[in-house]
Amino acid sequence: MSADSAIILPIFIPSTARIVVARPDRLGDMLLSTPALEVLRRSYPKARISVIAQPRVAPALRGLVSVDEVIEFEPEGRHAGWRGFWRLVSTLRQGRFDLAVVLQAPARVAFALLLARIPIRLGPYSKWYSFLTYNRGVRQRRSQVEMHEADYNLQLLRPLGIQVGSRTVATQAAVSAEAHADVDRWLGSEKVDLKARRWLAIHPGMGGSALNWPESHYEGLVSALLTDGVGVVLTGGPAEQKILERFRDRFGSQPSFRIFGGRSAPDVQRLAALYSRMKLVVAPSTGPLHLAVAMGCNVLTFYPPIRVQSAKRWGPYESAASEPGRVQQASVFTPEVYCGQEFRCLGEKCASYPCMKTISVERVAAEARKLVER
Repeated sequence: MSADSAIILPIFIPSTARIVVARPDRLGDMLLSTPALEVLRRSYPKARISVIAQPRVAPALRGLVSVDEVIEFEPEGRHAGWRGFWRLVSTLRQGRFDLAVVLQAPARVAFALLLARIPIRLGPYSKWYSFLTYNRGVRQRRSQVEMHEADYNLQLLRPLGIQVGSRTVATQAAVSAEAHADVDRWLGSEKVDLKARRWLAIHPGMGGSALNWPESHYEGLVSALLTDGVGVVLTGGPAEQKILERFRDRFGSQPSFRIFGGRSAPDVQRLAALYSRMKLVVAPSTGPLHLAVAMGCNVLTFYPPIRVQSAKRWGPYESAASEPGRVQQASVFTPEVYCGQEFRCLGEKCASYPCMKTISVERVAAEARKLVER
């Protein structure tokens, strides 16, 4: 029986309930969970909502109206080992939560919620431990890719009587006034004149959760845009330092090329503030892409044809609920090949390998020009 056809018994909690939401994943996963946080706040305006999140992701949540507290989960730090596990349990017990909503979490967090004696633990029945740790849930098989990841998160709220349509609630990211001011200072110091020239951001790196467009193609795109007189800001985190250095070696002498990030990359709030000033953000299936979408940016992105990596589940979640007068544009490029793979690329065993390189620089550059003009 599917989640849509299953009988979902209602859950009743007080209007002033203490709710903890768990999604201790990477940036993109957490941003795609913010619509669920928003509708929780709308449904329980007087509730106290806490979120379990990774430290690197936490700044994107602090300041959101839907979030009262962020509990930072550090599995390789203060929450490592048995001592760290019981430290997490103790923190959750002190929260005296009435309800835990687990959008996705590892076994360590799931068992901590159980041992914290939270009376209602709502989550997806998908992992072996979910049947032991959650006493209320929705049967989900996300690998079947029947809907977008953000919609899977919203579906989990149905036992609370919450039902909203797809793409009616936008993703969000918190950006402080200080972060905006820091980015303005950086733009000034780098002589990035947003009025004199059209500027866009390109984020060529990613963590490897999906296939990416080839680096050589990103280089071709940068070259084409610089030739057209478009300014390019290349972004990346510490893990992309070598990529940024290679681009600096090739384009560093160009007057309209800048690099933002690297080893001393600022936090996600500063990256979000930068993206909010760009005409377009180009990025693969990674957290910065979803950060740009949350900021209302036009985006251009690349997705593989593999089912669990596809844009149907992980693509830009642009919403009709954007600010009045603004129409957000998202262009998604996927190789026009038959893949048939569900979980991973076959590599050289596939007749279409490497398919991502079939997305030509010329097509992408032409689409980027259109979006920049808008």
